[in-house]
Amino acid sequence: MVRYLIWRGIRLLPVLAIVGLFGGNLIGPAAVAEPADELEQSPAETEPPASEKSRHQILTELYDSLRQASDEDSAELIANAIEKLWLRSGSDTVDLLMSRAIQMVNEEDLDIALKIFDSVVSLAPDYSEGWNQRATVYFLKKDYESSLNDLRRVLRLDPRHFKAISGLGLIMQELGDKESALRAFRHVLKVHPHLGVARRSVEELTREVEGQGI
Repeated sequence: MVRYLIWRGIRLLPVLAIVGLFGGNLIGPAAVAEPADELEQSPAETEPPASEKSRHQILTELYDSLRQASDEDSAELIANAIEKLWLRSGSDTVDLLMSRAIQMVNEEDLDIALKIFDSVVSLAPDYSEGWNQRATVYFLKKDYESSLNDLRRVLRLDPRHFKAISGLGLIMQELGDKESALRAFRHVLKVHPHLGVARRSVEELTREVEGQGI
């Protein structure tokens, strides 16, 4: 499912060549400029409860290691570890729901997936990956305003969630707000300096926005 894989960060096609993924008829660039401006200052929404402090500490250390990674191979290993940790909610019930919902997305049953993700965010409102995955489904259903709202929630909970920041950049880019998209992708590189999709997007957008390469 090409569109889902692109959102998940696997660049199978150039972003600007993907037709019909986003449209400006629901919300315009001016209405969605705010999230990119919030990237530099979004604090974690809540202090993690005691039972989650170990997970929070590990994630913080992994993000620090990712930012300092010396090459793409080591960065990829760290990023994979981060993504696995994202999926761990601390609740067997929520983890089971997440697994089922992701399966439904892969099978393109988006209505069922959305209902399951609705249950996830209701049961675990402080679990950032539940909001991120639901944002993905809204994106695939072309409900871009709802997708952006969920991405804002992700970034309040986890300001260094590089997949959510990348998703924000993609939406801005396709809506024609290239300056906000460029800011978003540049911010991704502060978190994950070796993320190829973000680096290529920065190169493309820098030429378009500033008239020169980086």
